[in-house]
Amino acid sequence: MVIGLYFGLQLVFTNPPWHTNDEDRHFYNAWRFAHGQFKPTVENKKSGYMIPPKLYNQARSSQGIRFDEKTKINKNTFDVQKRVKYNARDAEYHKIPLINKLPVGFIPHIIGIKIGEVFKKNPLTVHWWARSFGLFTFLLIVFFAIKTIPVFKNVMMLVALAPMSLYQASSVTYDMLCNATTFLIIAYVVKWIYQENSISRKDLLLFFGAFLILIFSKSGYYVVPFLALMVPSQKFGFSYPKIKLILILVFITFIPDLTWQQYIKSLHLPGSGAFQNDFAFGLKKSIMYHLQDIPTLISNLALNVLSQGKDWIIGCIGRFGYSYIPLPNVWIFAYVIILFVIAAIDHNVDFKLTLSQRGISALIMLASVGALLAAFYFSFTPIGAKAIFGAQGRYFIPILPLILLQVIGTVSISGKKYLSLATVLISIVFLYQTISFLDETFYHAN
Repeated sequence: MVIGLYFGLQLVFTNPPWHTNDEDRHFYNAWRFAHGQFKPTVENKKSGYMIPPKLYNQARSSQGIRFDEKTKINKNTFDVQKRVKYNARDAEYHKIPLINKLPVGFIPHIIGIKIGEVFKKNPLTVHWWARSFGLFTFLLIVFFAIKTIPVFKNVMMLVALAPMSLYQASSVTYDMLCNATTFLIIAYVVKWIYQENSISRKDLLLFFGAFLILIFSKSGYYVVPFLALMVPSQKFGFSYPKIKLILILVFITFIPDLTWQQYIKSLHLPGSGAFQNDFAFGLKKSIMYHLQDIPTLISNLALNVLSQGKDWIIGCIGRFGYSYIPLPNVWIFAYVIILFVIAAIDHNVDFKLTLSQRGISALIMLASVGALLAAFYFSFTPIGAKAIFGAQGRYFIPILPLILLQVIGTVSISGKKYLSLATVLISIVFLYQTISFLDETFYHAN
């Protein structure tokens, strides 16, 4: 918690304003939710929101920076930017993407915005407040997840405090809440497998609550909670537990579609149009197209893993912002190796997975990865294209613990009493390197 807070706050201020992927549009959405704008404004058959021009222009001015020697940021410019004040009543229409996003994923940032505006209605200052409250929320949930999980604690800490994970957590993005709640869900499942007594009603409610927050924050990770099928049936304390568990999880999965998305549909908003007029897009059309040749579909997905896999690994550990600047490869792949080594030895002799539990775990992991890739292939990739468009390494952060769970208990060694200390030192070294790297990359030397 202390390490995450110390380096997370440094990321809040070292990461250039609105530079995290899609952070500008996420910030606009958080701001308009904070000011009660749940219904989009339509002008010229386009949907958007009313945003103060001084706020909009300052956020927009941070986009498209190449961060070479001529375009690096001078930190003195922040002193000038902090003098700007906006008036929420002087808002103008702006076309903002992601109009159908739910407000739940932005709640911590909304709180930060409202508190920040109490002190000063300055775009940069309010942005930093929003980032900070997102970070606090992430660390609080992760702390609870690590406290809950009886084994695998060091792995969970290394995943949560990985450079890219903490970078996302200290930015204005719903990825923060998505990642944190996924970690908590996995922690509960591991706890239930480990414990001897029956699962309490409180734990079940918190588990389902975490899943509800997850799907109201970001779609695409519906499969992860089904990891609970690994838990022996007798621990649930009621009849037909696996069937009831599946039914409840499926029902929760559809709640956003039955509530918020129905509200958005009722507004009959104009469509945003395809990404490019030269290509055909569409979920249903894409699925029907690929179902005509399933072997080719499977082959294309496998080839994408081989061709883009390295980039996804780099993006999962440390590729930053709109400029897509990665940490040096030696740091990236050193962290990957450390994760798998710690995962293999970070276990308790009393925690043993049966062959069927390992099979379920592997199946859920593969299904989660497959669902993620299929979502991008069917929804964001032009129909007929072989390469998957839009899939980035940061999207694999929520399922990284699932991947590492596959090697738990595979190595048995003595002398693990120093493992927690090693984990702390590893986090400090890699996060210190990350802060130094970002500062050197994005800013002029003083």
